[in-house]
Amino acid sequence: MVEYRIFDGENLTAEEVEDLRSKIRNIPPQVRGRIVTSRNYLLPLSRSKELNLLNTPIVLLERDSKPVDVYPHLLGARYRGVEDSLNSILRYGPDQYLEARGIIEDPLIRIISDCPEAIEEGLTLLGVNVGTPTGVIDVLLRDRSGRVVVVEVETTARDRSAAQVCRLAAGYSSSSSIPIENVRKMIVCLRYDGGLRETCRGSGVELYRLDFRKV
Repeated sequence: MVEYRIFDGENLTAEEVEDLRSKIRNIPPQVRGRIVTSRNYLLPLSRSKELNLLNTPIVLLERDSKPVDVYPHLLGARYRGVEDSLNSILRYGPDQYLEARGIIEDPLIRIISDCPEAIEEGLTLLGVNVGTPTGVIDVLLRDRSGRVVVVEVETTARDRSAAQVCRLAAGYSSSSSIPIENVRKMIVCLRYDGGLRETCRGSGVELYRLDFRKV
């Protein structure tokens, strides 16, 4: 069960507003990324560093009464909105959500988007954080034969990762009017649960594990 509290921004006292702003700013930058509004993204803090309480909903995720993340935020090239983040937290539970996401998932997305040919020769980048009717695609690529590649990036990949990338591929296929057989499904991770290889094999998902070696 996820415990939650809802506050109306118009009814917060000045002390409560300052406490919320302090909690948000105390979350490590490598976790919360950018939180100050820019031209393209409405984020928790305005350009004058005041809380955007009247312009956007803000979700503060806490563990043992300590703030661990805030939404929306922009980490690297990836925008994490309130609705998508809440759906993931409710689906997996806060602990598993934080564990699966880790603090290195977004740098992995940056590595893949900067150098997709590290996975396969001929891959080119189409987009990052691509919205579909069934969720947000981490990285969208195109292979040398013209097929679209939907990539789900995970620190630790599990069976649900295969289900997620299948949903995203189906959503992208439907919204883009591309035959599903022309959409490849791929998971890129640092580690994976033991049964995932068989799950991927049975569902037509390609599984890649990043391997760092001394040279």
